[in-house]
Amino acid sequence: MIQFHRRRDSLHIKRSRRVIQLPAGNGLAFMHASKRTNAFTLVELLVVIAIIGVLIGLLSPAVQAMRESARLVTCKTNLTSISLALQSYHDRWMHFPVGTISDSGPIKSEASGDHHNWLGRLADLLDQPVVASKVDRSVGVYADQNKQVRELMFPGIRCPSSVGQPVNASSYAGIHHSQEKGIDTGDSGCFVLNQPISMDDVSDGLANTAFVSEKLISLDDLGWLSGTRATLRNVGGGIQSNLDEFAMEAPETVGSIGSRHPAGVHVLFGSGAIVFHSDQTDQRVLEQLADRRDGEIPISLQSLDQQREQSLQ
Repeated sequence: MIQFHRRRDSLHIKRSRRVIQLPAGNGLAFMHASKRTNAFTLVELLVVIAIIGVLIGLLSPAVQAMRESARLVTCKTNLTSISLALQSYHDRWMHFPVGTISDSGPIKSEASGDHHNWLGRLADLLDQPVVASKVDRSVGVYADQNKQVRELMFPGIRCPSSVGQPVNASSYAGIHHSQEKGIDTGDSGCFVLNQPISMDDVSDGLANTAFVSEKLISLDDLGWLSGTRATLRNVGGGIQSNLDEFAMEAPETVGSIGSRHPAGVHVLFGSGAIVFHSDQTDQRVLEQLADRRDGEIPISLQSLDQQREQSLQ
């Protein structure tokens, strides 16, 4: 039972043996005091928000690094599949697929001509037999008969770090030469015009010769089935990391390898090894790796003193 009684200037509420003394006042003051609760002030709320922002800022680079690590693994897996397909193709035909087909060279980046390429010949070995069966090699790549297959988003040939259109573009390109030049017969790489290359033609050794690498994609890319700069590159411009997607290169320009990975690019060697090369790699090393027949001791295997001596010559 609760008893109310006044004592001088104070209001007493007595319940059982406990007495609560409140300042004298009206009933409204009593209700306000009884309903009072704890809450954040504006300053405390701002401090909490600031702390959360700092934590997110600290965690964001780590999250991005983890995502890029996953993309690197996926990209390497794609190249592994391409490597196995190349070896299987060589076991079947005793040579690697021809880089591109045309009546004459050098090849221009134009939607006309034959241009059936090395990647299209690997379609069935990349576990896409239906796609391979739809490629009509009695006509050119750009004929209406090949339009449907040419515009496919072919699986396994797009790096997850790669950005840009068109969606049917390949992130991977065969190496046709060690320097910037038009795609033609007699090039020093392993994927050239009208010329099948076998293991015997790689006199420098499969472990020392680059076969396939990555490339940056521009808006004028002709797609994964086109044997132009869309699927063939050289190393004349080093390793590229930035590209103006809207820039329109001359049709005669082929371009160098490159990727959106931070600080480097994957390179697939004829032996099946996949090496991530820094974008600071010596240009001499890249040119030597792209040349299947230079006959020189690999610079990458030489000591620093030997490399310094060569650079002074």
